[in-house]
Amino acid sequence: MVIINDPGAEAFVTRRMIGDIPLSLSAHVHIALELWSAVFCIIALICVFASRFQDKVKSKFLGLQLIGNAFLNLFDVAAYFYRGDTSELGYYMVRISNFAVFFMSHLLLIFATHYICHRMGSKYSRGTSFTKKAVNILCVTGMVLLVLSRVFGFYYAFDEQNRYYRLSGSYWLMLALQFMAILVLTAYTILHWKHIKFLEKIAYLSYELLPIVAIGFQAFFYGASLSVLAATYSVLLMFVVYQIEYSETVVAKEQRIAMELSLAKSIQMALIPHAFPIFPDRDEIDIYASVDPAREVGGDFYDFFFIDDDHLCMVVADVSGKGIPAALFMTVSKTILRNYAMLGQSASEILERTNEGLFKDNYTGMFVTVWLGILEISTGKLSCGNAGHEYPVISRGGGQFEIFKDKHSFVLGGMEGMVYKEYSLVLNKGDKLFLYTDGVPEATNRSDEMYGTTRMVDALNKNPSGSPVELLEIMRNDISGFVKEAEQFDDMTMVCIEYKKERS
Repeated sequence: MVIINDPGAEAFVTRRMIGDIPLSLSAHVHIALELWSAVFCIIALICVFASRFQDKVKSKFLGLQLIGNAFLNLFDVAAYFYRGDTSELGYYMVRISNFAVFFMSHLLLIFATHYICHRMGSKYSRGTSFTKKAVNILCVTGMVLLVLSRVFGFYYAFDEQNRYYRLSGSYWLMLALQFMAILVLTAYTILHWKHIKFLEKIAYLSYELLPIVAIGFQAFFYGASLSVLAATYSVLLMFVVYQIEYSETVVAKEQRIAMELSLAKSIQMALIPHAFPIFPDRDEIDIYASVDPAREVGGDFYDFFFIDDDHLCMVVADVSGKGIPAALFMTVSKTILRNYAMLGQSASEILERTNEGLFKDNYTGMFVTVWLGILEISTGKLSCGNAGHEYPVISRGGGQFEIFKDKHSFVLGGMEGMVYKEYSLVLNKGDKLFLYTDGVPEATNRSDEMYGTTRMVDALNKNPSGSPVELLEIMRNDISGFVKEAEQFDDMTMVCIEYKKERS
């Protein structure tokens, strides 16, 4: 990239004197364009910082180009504005701004080279190391000579009216160094032509060639720093390519996450009994259940399994939190609960040992609420334990449903050495038990009003003699009618068990 700033060239007629002749219309237009260019570069820089692109090196070098071009435009504006200003402030501003424009042109070429070379990556590393080293050496040499030029004055100087002008001969040494660096970068770009996307080709070549074209125009339009605007245009074009790539990356990432979550949901649902009737050869009981995660996967779960031929274990649980962390903790909780239950222990012992298993190495602070019951099929005796879970709802002989305020104990995984209470119920033919997680009563509509246990019991009592399938269908319809279009806040799990055996 070659930046040729020519503020105050001899052929530029409309010179700005202090308080005398104002800036020309063309100068005003040029200053306005460069100010807008600086603003666009800053906006693009903010977008790069906000994008959180996974390629941090690429983001860094694009960011350096954008902030460098913003300063380049601002320094060039200062060079225009203070040309011909013979005050002390004008004296220093003209010298600082012109030096900064030339210095930034070398520095930005280094940033662009590293950006383009990094784009190729290790897969297309042919010539990458040579290109970066060659451009670095040429541009650093140019910057050193530029500093020396301010001491010995062999590049450019200023007349008594504080106007910049080139010094013939040596001035072209600076251009030659930049031309050689550009030739190296252009050759590298062409060498990897087939590996570059179409928009990248336009962006990279415009960065390498447009400033050179702009120099030709400056031969006819004195004082117009077209190369500064050309370089800015090219960097902004690079930013557009970057944003397109970022968008494609985000979409691909979202698609991958969606696919993984869909797979995780399938795996999680496979861990939960979902084929009803669950025990088609056992007509003593009728069970139906449903789980609706608030996200793709959740922490609610239920489980039903026979410990032996006469004892059925039933579990309804709710892990703290939502999403993948809750789903992972749910899997561990379900596995530990089932393993201890299969040892033939009591409800309280199962909860106590599960609590110890979950608390150990639980650095996340997560916990799970559990209602667990062991039903003796032959007698209808139900031994239960409630570890911080919702109260069950019971219907006797097809009568009205009522909340049964059972004995509560502490959640599982929250504290070591907890003792869990146990209580017993006796079920008769036609008795039903409705179990749920807190996502049911806490379902919220758009007015932030909760569904509540009262509405829940009222819905169950619309048809208390209905089958478990019918009762859960009533519940789901009633909740949907209440929340309507409101977003589901929490996982919702419902279980209904009907005891159908005649006791002898």
